[in-house]
Amino acid sequence: MRQYPSCLFVKGIGMIALVEKIVSLENEAESIVAQAHEEAKRLEKASEEEIASYRRKLAEEMEQRIAAFSGEREKMHQKAMTEAEGELKAALDAVDQIPPGILRDKVEWIMSRLGSP
Repeated sequence: MRQYPSCLFVKGIGMIALVEKIVSLENEAESIVAQAHEEAKRLEKASEEEIASYRRKLAEEMEQRIAAFSGEREKMHQKAMTEAEGELKAALDAVDQIPPGILRDKVEWIMSRLGSP
């Protein structure tokens, strides 16, 4: 049987260099993966902050819209109240303009129809 010299022995230095190269590549790959994980965490944190900022902005816009709507509703309510008060005042003024004798006659007429003594 013929004996072949071991590759490690024959190419000793070359094989060691190859192993060192492989280890170096593995270390570099691990470093790249670690950096990718760090970058992914950074991006995740940045996106979470962006989402929170966007939510705050939407909440502020919604509060502004609600405040504007409430202000408009309050103005409309005040206008309606002012108009109603004006109408009531005009009606009361009209009643005040009716001579007392006419009111007394109308009350007596109503009472007679209802059968009051």
